[in-house]
Parts: sequence; C-alpha cells; structure tokens
Amino acid sequence: MAVVNRLASLLLGIVLLAAGLLLAIEAALLGLDRPSLWVPRDAWYARLTQTRFSDNSFLFVALVIGVVGLLVLLAQLRPRRPDRVPVGEADGWYLNRRSVEQRLAEVANRVPAVHDAHVRVRGRGRQWRAVVKAAGDRASIPDVEQAVRGELDRLAAPDTVKVGVSLARVRRVT
Repeated sequence: MAVVNRLASLLLGIVLLAAGLLLAIEAALLGLDRPSLWVPRDAWYARLTQTRFSDNSFLFVALVIGVVGLLVLLAQLRPRRPDRVPVGEADGWYLNRRSVEQRLAEVANRVPAVHDAHVRVRGRGRQWRAVVKAAGDRASIPDVEQAVRGELDRLAAPDTVKVGVSLARVRRVT
C-alpha cells in the first residue's frame, strides 16, 4: 500500500504542478489583455454561470470527488506494520523489521534438515513476536526455536518476544 500511496502522491503532485503553471500563465495572459492559450475563457464563464446545483453533471462530479476523498482517507487510516522494532533495555534502540526477519530466516535455514525459512515479525512496541515458517522435519522445531532465540539474544531483543515455529513436511517427487 505504501507504493500505491507514493505513486498517487507523485501523480497528484505532478497534476497540481501542471495546473498551477497553467493557471499562472493564464493569469499573466489575462493581466496583459492577451488571448488565452489553453482555457477558452468565454465558454468556461458561460458554463460556470449556467450550471446549477441540481444539474446531473454537477451531482455526479461531486459524488465522485467525495467517494475518492473517502477512499483516500480510509486508506490512510488503515494501521500498518511498523518499519522497526524496539530492542535493548533502554528506550530509543530500534532495528529494522525487515532486517530482523532476514537474519532470523538465515539462522533458521542453517539448522540441518530445514530450508526455505520465511519469518514475519508481528506486533507493536515491546510486544512483538517472530513467526517462522519453513520446510523440514518437524522434529527440528526445538532446534529452530533455539537457533532463533539465540539470534534474538544477539540482537538484544526483549525477553518478551515470542517465537512461533511451523515446519511443513517436505514432499518428495517420485
């Protein structure tokens, strides 16, 4: 969603910049008593003075603008995963969430009989947890959990961090 928001912001910025430049040029031409380049002033003036609130076109445009505004507002209000997680005893120490996920996945992949590990760090504040999903022998779950806990200790993660491990059985192709 962050990529969509950035693209929408970029598009909106370009449109507003172009509209502002167009407006500035048109205002300068109007001030110099010259004909307009892009905006047919007489047609616009006639259209704007004849449009009523009860017209269907006005109602449709107002509805579309209102719905788009509500969608943008709702998209911004949706809670997002934090980019960083707190570590260490003192406040103010953080690690990048993706880096923690990658390091924990690497550690889980180093355990014998375990591969394709994928880790998600979930939660907020000091109440976060690591969920490890991988392929391998289910008897390796304690080894994976121990390896992940060891890496969390090296990262100075809080002791309250919970670790969940699920190993899917490896299917053999015959």
